[in-house]
Amino acid sequence: MEKNKKELGHIGYKILAVLLAIVAWLAVANISDYQTTRQISNIPVTQINGDVLDELDQVYDVVSGDTVDIIVKGRRSVVGTLDKDDFTAIADLSTMSITNTVSISVEAKSNTVQSEINITCVDNTMKLNLEEKVTQQFPIKVVTTGSTKNGYAVSGTSSTPNIVKVEGPKSAVEKITEIRASVDVDKKYSSFETESELHIYDAYGEEITNDKITLDVASAKVGVEIYATKSVPIEVNLRGTPGDGYGVEGVVYQPQSVELVGPADALAKIETVDVDDVSVSGMTEDYQTDVDIRDYLPDGVSVVDIPPEITVNISITKLEDKKLTVTENSFVLDKQVDGYQYEVTINNFTITASGFADVVSKLTLDDVVPTIDCSGLPVGNHGNVTVTLKEIDGVTYTMSGTVSVNVTNEESK
Repeated sequence: MEKNKKELGHIGYKILAVLLAIVAWLAVANISDYQTTRQISNIPVTQINGDVLDELDQVYDVVSGDTVDIIVKGRRSVVGTLDKDDFTAIADLSTMSITNTVSISVEAKSNTVQSEINITCVDNTMKLNLEEKVTQQFPIKVVTTGSTKNGYAVSGTSSTPNIVKVEGPKSAVEKITEIRASVDVDKKYSSFETESELHIYDAYGEEITNDKITLDVASAKVGVEIYATKSVPIEVNLRGTPGDGYGVEGVVYQPQSVELVGPADALAKIETVDVDDVSVSGMTEDYQTDVDIRDYLPDGVSVVDIPPEITVNISITKLEDKKLTVTENSFVLDKQVDGYQYEVTINNFTITASGFADVVSKLTLDDVVPTIDCSGLPVGNHGNVTVTLKEIDGVTYTMSGTVSVNVTNEESK
């Protein structure tokens, strides 16, 4: 009996020891797995029910609150393992206030974790900027990159569609200047078609990336025409006459030739590019103008070099006069008839040469060569006969007075 009592006593001590061990373990566990707080930053906020604003023809930008910071409180063994990927942050745009703010709610993705922690948002407000939604159409500009095979060039481009509809915030759409479709023509020597993505650019040539801007099509079918090239000279011919007492001393233009591209049959017909409508009428001073060569080309032919303009410089100079002294012996009597004698008489006859100083100042009667055609002069006295002068570039003549020729027959004497 006493033995049984001893054994029961030992068992009781053992149970008590186990209970004490459990209590001790729990005490240690509670001490090591204490309650703690921790800040977790930059949790991305997902916006939902944005279609509510679409129905009002409005679009929004997030001014602040596209991420949220939270403070998490809970046991160290739970809180210590968490990061931003363990949480979901939601902003329900249908609950937007009159101040354009939306409350942000944050929960743990795991229900178990959610039950173990308390979450406090550092700032649980998303601030929105609302704008009118506008729609605008833009032409698609095809831009080529790379260099075609030597001796070939891009003659023209096309796109289908050629117009794209853009929708987005008014301020963003107003910054758009071009919708481009880029296509690579490197080493190409024949026409081709390809599909090209559309990209948006501003006035500075910078690409615009804005997820609030949408295009009704994402790409376009681009056609590129590539033909052999041909270099031809440019000829500039002036029209009109400068002001009284002035003349065109020179015409200089650059470039003097241009490389053209187009169908072979069209290029074969072009030997020169004739610019014939530059007017100098009434001008009394130097003149400069830019001429677009494309205006003088047939359909289907274009200029390879960009820009396709030439600069024409025209020198307008005041003319000088020089009076040449004329005597009866100054004339060349051309086409005389054998047996006839010719006697020239002048009556206040003068020759005035007008032209540029460097030319006129050197002129003599030997240069001018005043000539009378005698082939049509029969025997008799001929008053006011026609006198011709040698043509000299840049020189004009004025003759005053008269010249008469008396023709006699030697046999009649």
